[in-house]
Amino acid sequence: MRAITALCLSLFLCGTSAWAACTGVDLRDQLSASQSSDLQSRLKDQAFRHGNHWVATKEDVRLNIIGTLHLDDPRHDAIVKQLKPVLQGADLLLVEATEAEERALENAMALQPDVMFIQTGPSLIDMMSAEEWAALSEAAQARGIPSFMAAKFQPWYLSLVLGLPPCVMQQMAQGGRGLDHRIMAEAKKAGVPTAALEPWDTLFEIFGNDPIEDQIEMLKLSVMPVKAAEDAVATLVAQYFDEDHGAVMDTSRVITKAQVDMAPVAFDTAFDALLDNLLVARNLAWMDVIAAQKDTRIVIAVGAGHLSGPHGILKMLQNVGYKMERQPF
Repeated sequence: MRAITALCLSLFLCGTSAWAACTGVDLRDQLSASQSSDLQSRLKDQAFRHGNHWVATKEDVRLNIIGTLHLDDPRHDAIVKQLKPVLQGADLLLVEATEAEERALENAMALQPDVMFIQTGPSLIDMMSAEEWAALSEAAQARGIPSFMAAKFQPWYLSLVLGLPPCVMQQMAQGGRGLDHRIMAEAKKAGVPTAALEPWDTLFEIFGNDPIEDQIEMLKLSVMPVKAAEDAVATLVAQYFDEDHGAVMDTSRVITKAQVDMAPVAFDTAFDALLDNLLVARNLAWMDVIAAQKDTRIVIAVGAGHLSGPHGILKMLQNVGYKMERQPF
């Protein structure tokens, strides 16, 4: 959904110099009075809303939980430098995807075209009205995707792509790295093993199994102007470096709700369903992986959106007896 995909599905983002070409603005400064009221109501008493680095301790186990930004940013250099002693003292680094999972993803895209492309049956052109397709085609071309190729994308995957501005698409092509990859590189230098919290195809399972009709509806709502997409990403980045990750999703919610042609109740239902799939279900699965580890000094580096709220990993760790302490970042 428009800003939703840009804010919470910056899953594959990376890049370097092209980031400077993004000219979006922080949308928090443009919220209406009603949007601000809605946002503050949703954020009231939110668990672990702030802080990108926490330590969880229980008996002899010490977990350093680091909320990351998958986008590259020069400010990551200082963060990694500060985290270097933490990584050097770790027995294990847990991340969303290691290099092995990324290779498996690349291989699947190369060898299993149906993962990304419609192989049989009608194309997206046939599943949308002429007006809807024209808007989608224009948005795809602005991101360097020819119309004939966009028509054959799996709709859930194209939804993710169209939520991103062209400047970020350029970043992806340039091969830079977000904080996750920088942390993995530092751990490798220190001789610390790295393991994945989930299989490489988790996101494909989450979105690819939705009925095609639902995917098409999400795709229709994912078409956003370039400027709006840049603003969404700029807002995400600003909130991250403010260490206000707990506000990201609800900021996206109140902004996007005013932009889409959907009844507010229906919108909130769809938004909640997305969060359940993207964050809650994965966090629950990650808790099992964390609990199964034998090491006692573990660094966990995951997207910052996974940290806060009643179903965030910080609250869930606290619920099973961990003492939580915020760290400098």
